[in-house]
Amino acid sequence: MQIKECIVKTSNAPLYFEPTFKSEMVSQALIWEYLNIVDYHENWYKIEQWDKYKSWIHKSYVIQNNFKKNIKNDYEWCFLKEFIYSNNILLSFGSYLPVSSKNKNNSAELLLPDQSQIIIDRNKLIFDNDILSRNDLVSLAKNLLGIPYLWGGKSLFGYDCSGFIQSLFRLKGIFLPRDCSEQVKSNVIEKKKTDDINICDLIYFKENYNFTHVGMFINNKEFIHVSGEVKINSIVKNNKNFCENLSNLDFNIFKIK
Repeated sequence: MQIKECIVKTSNAPLYFEPTFKSEMVSQALIWEYLNIVDYHENWYKIEQWDKYKSWIHKSYVIQNNFKKNIKNDYEWCFLKEFIYSNNILLSFGSYLPVSSKNKNNSAELLLPDQSQIIIDRNKLIFDNDILSRNDLVSLAKNLLGIPYLWGGKSLFGYDCSGFIQSLFRLKGIFLPRDCSEQVKSNVIEKKKTDDINICDLIYFKENYNFTHVGMFINNKEFIHVSGEVKINSIVKNNKNFCENLSNLDFNIFKIK
């Protein structure tokens, strides 16, 4: 019987446009991500992620959901605020893992897909019931400055612009689609006036009438985005981080509803 769901067992897994390693990598999935399987081809699964994005993953990156407990519902879950190296595995910022226990010494035990456990300082975790402010989100984004650009990237090993924004806002319980062209159509954001910019507003740039790039404002003049690396730029001419290339593009400002 063919399985309908699998779980990412590696720290991150490349996702491809077609079922071959020679194909273009279009996105990534992080450890513990549940993937719905919609098709098969030899040693590949065509999968759908939580954001409805479809791609192909090699079977070597996943395991079947054979856990006795309902891991999704029977455990509290948390995000990692930073990368963690433990038990010979490097886990990315934004990884979402189940919490098996909280200890008195302000640490927590997290469960890995192989059923081993790692102990992490709770200050490095964001729990489901934590409420992040806009300032918190900006601080987390700034911690990623210098992370390299990677087409299809959604992890500390590299981000593309829309993967970066999607990963950030997911920490706040805001679920954006994968790509810029779909994010601007999302019902969780709406267009706003360009003279009323607040932190965490989003700026989407157009090329040839298509939205192709996105950044998040960290104040009313500067935004953080991924272009070569995670960096801060501005389209205000007298700003020290002015970017002429972006200033020449059409753009729209959006806010979270």
